Amino acid sequence: MNYLDSINTDDRDPLLVSMRAQAEKEDIPIIDRESGRLLRQLILFGRVDNILEIGTAIGYNAIRMAKIDKKIHVTTIERDAAMIKVAKRHINSADLADRITLIEDDAVDLDTDTLNGPYGLIFIDAAKAQNITFFEKFEPLLAKGGLIVVDNVLFHGLIDKQKDPSKNDIESKNLKALVEKIDRFNRYVMQRDDYDTAIHAIGDGLCVCVKL
Repeated sequence: MNYLDSINTDDRDPLLVSMRAQAEKEDIPIIDRESGRLLRQLILFGRVDNILEIGTAIGYNAIRMAKIDKKIHVTTIERDAAMIKVAKRHINSADLADRITLIEDDAVDLDTDTLNGPYGLIFIDAAKAQNITFFEKFEPLLAKGGLIVVDNVLFHGLIDKQKDPSKNDIESKNLKALVEKIDRFNRYVMQRDDYDTAIHAIGDGLCVCVKL
C-alpha cells in the first residue's frame, strides 16, 4: 500500500475492499484507486445525481458511485453474462438494487430511447476500441455542463510507447491496432470544440470532458 492509499479513507468500505481484492485476484479490470478518487470529487463538485456507466464488470464502480450520495442513481450497461451475474450479487449485497439499474445488453446495440436521461455524468469503461462509438452514441443523453469520463486512455503506458520510436516494442498486431484506436479517440475528443477536455495522467489515464 502506498502513502496515498494509507491515508485515504474513501475506499475502505468492506464490500468494496472485498470486490477490489476479487478483481485483483481474478485479473478483472476495475477503476484504480487514484482515478476513483478524482471521479468521486467530480461527482460531488458537479452535484451529479443521474449517472450512466458503460461497462459494469463486477459492479465495483457503480456501487462506489452510488454510495457517494443517497440521491444518486446509476444506470450501468454490461454484455458479459458472467460479469452480470457477479455484479447483481454485489449490488444486492450493497442493498443498492433500487438505485443501480443494470441493463443486460451490448452498449453498441442498445436502443438509447430506453434510457432515462439526461445524465450529469457518462462514465465509459468498456471495449476500448469502441470509445468513439460509445462517445457519439451516448453524448446526446448528456446534460449541458455534464461530464463524459473515459477510463484507461493511456492504456498501461502503451500509447506513449506507440508514439515514441525509441520506446516502441509492441509486437502484437492486434495490440498495436487497439493502441492506435485509443490514440485516435484521444485525438478526436481533444479536438472537439463543444467540450473542454483534459487527459489526466493518473491511474491508467483518465479523460474528463466537460460539455460546454
